[in-house]
Amino acid sequence: MSSATREYDIVVLGASGYTASIGAEYIARNSRTDLKWAIAGRSSGKLDLLAEKIKAINPDRIQPDIIVVTMEQQNLNEMAGRSSLIINGIGPYHLYSTPVVEACAMMGTHYIGFSLETPWVEQMISKYHKIAAENGAIIIPTIALCPSDTVSFLVAKTIHDRYGDVGAGEVNSTAKLDIQGMSGGSLNTVLSLIQSYGIGWILFGNPWSLSATPQRWKPNSAPLLSRIFGYRSIPGFGDVTTSFLAICNESVAHRSSSLMPKIYGPHFNFHEYLPTTGPIAGILTHLILRLVMLIISFPPVQWIAAKYLIPASGTGPDLASAADSERQEFIAIGGPFNSKGDQVSARYLYEGSLYYCSAAMGVEAALSVLGEITYAHEIGGGILTAATLGMPFIERLRNVGIKVEVTA
Repeated sequence: MSSATREYDIVVLGASGYTASIGAEYIARNSRTDLKWAIAGRSSGKLDLLAEKIKAINPDRIQPDIIVVTMEQQNLNEMAGRSSLIINGIGPYHLYSTPVVEACAMMGTHYIGFSLETPWVEQMISKYHKIAAENGAIIIPTIALCPSDTVSFLVAKTIHDRYGDVGAGEVNSTAKLDIQGMSGGSLNTVLSLIQSYGIGWILFGNPWSLSATPQRWKPNSAPLLSRIFGYRSIPGFGDVTTSFLAICNESVAHRSSSLMPKIYGPHFNFHEYLPTTGPIAGILTHLILRLVMLIISFPPVQWIAAKYLIPASGTGPDLASAADSERQEFIAIGGPFNSKGDQVSARYLYEGSLYYCSAAMGVEAALSVLGEITYAHEIGGGILTAATLGMPFIERLRNVGIKVEVTA
């Protein structure tokens, strides 16, 4: 799909929200100045204020048009038909963004979203993967889960490049986030997810739930006691425990492996953990996570949290302060299937605001979809992942200031 055939290259939807507004400002500062784009949302007043801010950032570039939209399907279809790609920041996605995905799938419009809501993504795959593929729409709803997807992809690709079709075996990973705080939208999403889907998918979910292949479940090599109490020790990592985001990241990595089986091989099996300082700390972290999930599952607690504890959507951590204090590091280690000696490790490190990083990843993914030939284009479209953008996208991440390294 050529951007020349559409009125806009990119429409940033929900542009007055916290992450999407950062993305719009990132476009103003960093994208090519002839980009044809628009900011869209439900509040004309908020969009006008954002447009003024964008113009002050770079008055010499093409300024974005303003599109006021409702969330009615016909209105969204019309907007999607005018753009080559939509960056969508309207969440919780499972409550508000199904019509946006439908519009993009039906109109052959590419889509980038920041969702962590893998139960919703599973529904989107079931409903819209086929029609999106038929219409050539590359839909990546989980760009915020890119770090884990990136390191697992790099391990698998390096093994494939070195050892051929034998493919990767078990790949273990750790995720460490130093975060100042969460945006109001993110906190509302967590609460709404639990209200809509319960806590079972977080605690006991199937890490192959998003896989494109019918044979989904593969055994976890962790000892039984480790699966019960969370703690285990892994060569190359040391002490690890349960990661809150593991089910989301594992599901996306396994979808990537099923979409690109020649790269990952048939035996790829990905597990993510949280680094810890020893058995006691690891077990306590695991048990506290489960206790917190159990407490939040009670409706009275949800009501109190929504009314008194969670800030309004559209608010978030101060970017300048977060730039000095936040950090994320993802490490993955794995080897060829049935090989006990050879190991490949990949590392993703970003020091700075995590929300800025997510917004930048979303914009760079959009520009990669529009301007480069990737695995996603070879696949032809559908509900895909960040890893399907391959090395061109990873080079873009490096240019943003993210350290992405491979050691073999």
